[in-house]
Amino acid sequence: MKKTLLSLGLAVFLGTSPAASANDTRVDCEAECGAKSRRIKEHTFLFPMLQQSAFVTTYFGIREGIARYNVPDVPVGNLQPFDVNLTGLQQTLDLSLALTDWLALAGFGRATIITGTTPSGLLSSGATLDLVGQVGGVVRLLHSERSGTQVSVRANVGYDRGRQVTLLPFVNAILQTPAITLEEIIQGQVGQLLFVPNRETTLNGGVFAAQSFGPLFSLQGSASVEYAWQNRRPFDLGLGHRFDQKTHAFRVFLALAAAVDFNERFHVPLAVQGEFAFRTGRETRAVLDDRTLSDSTVGLGLYYSGRSNLQVGIGGTVTLNGDPYPAQDSDGAQESGEPTLSYGQLILRYVW
Repeated sequence: MKKTLLSLGLAVFLGTSPAASANDTRVDCEAECGAKSRRIKEHTFLFPMLQQSAFVTTYFGIREGIARYNVPDVPVGNLQPFDVNLTGLQQTLDLSLALTDWLALAGFGRATIITGTTPSGLLSSGATLDLVGQVGGVVRLLHSERSGTQVSVRANVGYDRGRQVTLLPFVNAILQTPAITLEEIIQGQVGQLLFVPNRETTLNGGVFAAQSFGPLFSLQGSASVEYAWQNRRPFDLGLGHRFDQKTHAFRVFLALAAAVDFNERFHVPLAVQGEFAFRTGRETRAVLDDRTLSDSTVGLGLYYSGRSNLQVGIGGTVTLNGDPYPAQDSDGAQESGEPTLSYGQLILRYVW
């Protein structure tokens, strides 16, 4: 009996009691088990930039970014077409809440400001404030540790509300009405030409998959479709009020992401993920002819992978052959050449 009491006392002193061992395990689990929902076959998956993921998890994320928008051959009034450079700032908040192992609610909110960096850019393109929100759910269909595979489906509803500041219609209205005074510009209807409200409601869904090839390498892919209802409300100076320009779009998205994590095998807490996304579909337009969508985006991200419940990194994307910018020359409604959008961002996500 005396020997047993001495053994228990020594165990307590050394911190090796059953309770202490349980607490140590709990602390370790808090540091490493928070991201089990996105870990398959010894590989911790990264959340991609160009698509949503197949994982049912709880997280909160912040993304801060700067964009560079280059638009070639923009028609402006009677002048020769010229290139326009725009700069944008973007902030995105992400949130996901896992209700069960197979069901989660997710959403994001994003604010974007884009403005011209040169007088020609301000004249032709002005500035844009865009607010986007989206909410939806993810359902896990398959999870296999043996094959390293997870497959899920997602469905979302989104709302995009923006306000475009356009100087060119404003300048044209003044030139066409030379007798107008400054007071009439400020208080009258001509000032309405500066602002063009627009909004878009979207419904989308798709299939998302993740495949682990061991601790080092993984792939993620998705195929999704989206339908959008759009409404732009320019001001007509002759009518004296705004009018609706209602259009719609059908979009198809295909995306692939490949990641290499050097932490598990080489004990270097760095991960690299390359991404590719392709968009196609059809979009109606109020003034110009309907068009077929077709653009490609490539991306690359570098992340710290020392903690599986934390994703911190920097990433960049480039969209090629993007949507032409609608404008107007002496012949009426026209559009620019195919723009290029470059985007760099800082990514922070905490996973429970």
